[in-house]
Formats: sequence, structure tokens, C-alpha cells
Amino acid sequence: MPPTATIQDIKAYREKSEKGEITPHNLPPCPRCNIEAHHFKIHAYRERRFLIIVDMVVQAAHCPLVRFICPGCGKTVPFYPDFAIPHKHYTRQSITGFAEKYVASGATYQQAVMDKDEKSLPGYPDGEKTLAPSTVHRWVTGLSRLVNTTQKALDLICQENPISSICRDLAQWVVSRSKYRTEGRKTCLLNCFRLLATEALFKIVFNLSIFTKLAINCVFT
Repeated sequence: MPPTATIQDIKAYREKSEKGEITPHNLPPCPRCNIEAHHFKIHAYRERRFLIIVDMVVQAAHCPLVRFICPGCGKTVPFYPDFAIPHKHYTRQSITGFAEKYVASGATYQQAVMDKDEKSLPGYPDGEKTLAPSTVHRWVTGLSRLVNTTQKALDLICQENPISSICRDLAQWVVSRSKYRTEGRKTCLLNCFRLLATEALFKIVFNLSIFTKLAINCVFT
């Protein structure tokens, strides 16, 4: 099956949200006045639609996301659960999973989006559309722009484990020549791979997604 969050993941988060159990403690300090996150208060709930893949069918699930407010300056800050990426409807697992399948292997975009067992593409309920390979291309490009987020995550990893080899390992990764035609696209793929590798280690070290901890710093277009 293609990578995805599950309906159970989203229902569990919805239940925690309804019980007021979402806390800001995993967030960084306020980017405007630097007040620590544990002082933040719940400001609002905003309903979001997420797209998950069930039995090769793209389905919608809805869940409220919490916004916190800084008591010092009044800036509002979103909190993204483990399955969410800022401004995206597909779940983190799908976006990073399909992107990794492309950048870390010899797969084409068509092969990256295709389920190897089913030999088919995830489709929408009306049966007329499927998840397009060009969508994975956009996800790779979007992830590649999060250079500052990657660097902040690497800094946190190295603070937690000063002997980590993550920076040396990333420096040795080489993009396959078949993956790009221009230096700009090569840099894009390198940046995307750096984010994906950092995200994987970040979850091991902190048991958190980069997008939960550092979504304030993400400008994902």
C-alpha cells in the first residue's frame, strides 16, 4: 500500500483536540518575542480536510487543527499533528513517502506514485482521476525549499547528540545523473533528500515530526 496516515490516526487526534489535550510544549518559542511555548494559550480551532489513501482510493477525513496564541505579543501559532504538513491536504506520510521513493532510488515519477504490488495508481472516488506523477514532482520541489527548517532540525539533533554523523552522511549523498538536467534541479533534489533524511532521524531522536516541532519556520508552497 502507498504511504499514508490512517483514519484512526486522524480520529485519535480529533478526540484529543475535543478533550483539550493538545498542548504547545513541543513548539519552539514565539518567533516574534521569544516567549517559551509552554506559556501559549489555545486561541482557536480550524477544521482541515486531509486526504488519506485506503485500498488505493483517496479519501477525505476532517480534523480540527489547534492555533495557540502568545500572551506576550499576541502572535498566533499553529500546531501540526504528526500526520500534517503546513498548507497540504495529503498527509505527511504520503508526501514524504512518495518524495523519498523518487529521490532515494532510481524510480521515475510514474514509478514513485505507483503501488508495486497493485501496479496501479491511487485514485479518487469518482474513478476519473488518479494521483498524478506531477504531484510528486511538486512535493519534491516544495520540500526542497525548506532549507531553514532542515538546518534548524539538524542543529537540534546535533545539540542532542554531538557525535551524530548525520551532517557527514548528508554531505556524501550524490544525486543520480539521470534525475536532473540542470544544476538548479540537482540542488532541489539534494535539498529534498536532506530534509527527508533529517526528518527520519529527527523522529527517532525526538519522537516528533519536524513539521510538528518546526512548522512555524516552514514556508511550503
